[in-house]
Amino acid sequence: MFVEFGWGANGALVGYLEWLSIELVSALSDLANMKKRVSVWYLVTGILFAFIVFYWRYRINAFKRLSALFSMSLWFGRSARADYALWLLNRLLLSVVYPRLLGKLALITWLMYQLSEVGVKQASFQVPDWQVMIVFSICYFLLDDFSRFYLHRLMHRVPFLWQFHRVHHSATRLMPFTVLRTHPVEGIMFYFRSLVVQSALVSLFLVLFPGQVSLFMVVGVFSMTFAFNVLGANLRHSPVTLSYGPKVEKWLISPAQHQLHHSVDKSHYDCNFGVVLAIWDRVFSSWVQGSDAQVVKYGTGTEIDHCSIIRLYFDPFVSALKAGMAAFYVFRRFKSKERADKME
Repeated sequence: MFVEFGWGANGALVGYLEWLSIELVSALSDLANMKKRVSVWYLVTGILFAFIVFYWRYRINAFKRLSALFSMSLWFGRSARADYALWLLNRLLLSVVYPRLLGKLALITWLMYQLSEVGVKQASFQVPDWQVMIVFSICYFLLDDFSRFYLHRLMHRVPFLWQFHRVHHSATRLMPFTVLRTHPVEGIMFYFRSLVVQSALVSLFLVLFPGQVSLFMVVGVFSMTFAFNVLGANLRHSPVTLSYGPKVEKWLISPAQHQLHHSVDKSHYDCNFGVVLAIWDRVFSSWVQGSDAQVVKYGTGTEIDHCSIIRLYFDPFVSALKAGMAAFYVFRRFKSKERADKME
């Protein structure tokens, strides 16, 4: 019996180590995967794009403005090590969680059935594939960008959600991997956001334009993501302060604007929630212009900026529970006062 137990334990250990190695190799392969924002290729194109802009503006000083990105302390300092740890640990944790969540195919199938039930039918007119591709790409881009903006805004405005999102803002130095410095709860929320947006749009187009979905999904959406990543997306979390200028920044969020979003300065709180478009921030009065000359200190200015990895995972649950209880207490007081007013 003990021999069998030993073989079983060894088998489980071997299986675990095999799974662990596969996930870690998969995570590291993202560095060369052009479908991933942290791809080395996008970092290189982002640096090249910034150099061209800086050279056009400042000539020889362009090199100096990029030099901070090549600092060893930036890539191997305490804040960077936390970025790497959260990236890899989340990759392992969410690889177990995601298969147990609602799948995209199941949701698309359900939504298509619901659309047919309420009378949505195939378009009665013939639309060329290229037109469908353009319409879908624009719809997807706008809906995806707005949903990311609004969820991001909620994570700042709702105290319960902020407890998890502040893990991302606890970075005291920004570097490209800071984009992956998130709490798993936030990761799951953005997973559902993506799931709902993609499934809703794909199911609608499958009903309206059956047989024309695969073409525009591959070409249109990827081309927009590719352009966003090539033109400096990785510089948003970096020491390179690149502004697009006041005219362009009214329409597109620049790296400098996103860096203001991470500022510990209270005058910059809750600004520039947008990912690509700045329109949403202008509509919701959270738009702030960036500048090449800005000097920003990062973090939340609280204890979480210096927490261990374990505390970065567990402290948000404690804080969120406290925030939830406080909100419940306020709600009860409001209801009690409301009842008392009615009795008078």
